[in-house]
Amino acid sequence: MQKLFDASVVKTLKDAIKRGKFTLEDLDKPPPGWTECVNNTKGNPAFPQGYQGVKYQNLARVEEPKPPEEKVELTNPKDLPIYDF
Repeated sequence: MQKLFDASVVKTLKDAIKRGKFTLEDLDKPPPGWTECVNNTKGNPAFPQGYQGVKYQNLARVEEPKPPEEKVELTNPKDLPIYDF
C-alpha cells in the first residue's frame, strides 16, 4: 500500500513556510474542517465509538523519510522460457 503523504508534501509545506505563507506553529492546530468532522462523530449513533480515523499531526514537523534505495532485480535463468527447436 502506498502512503497517503509522501516526501513531496513535506517539502511543499516546508517551502511554503520559508516563503512566509504561514508559520510552523500555524500548522500545529488542526484545520477547522478536520475538527468539525471529529466533533460530528461525538454522540452520533452512526459512530458509536467516536472518531477512529487518522490522528492529526503537523507534517512539516515530521522528519523527511530517506529516499528509497534503488534496487535492480536480476533475472533468474529459471524464469526465462525454454524453447525446444
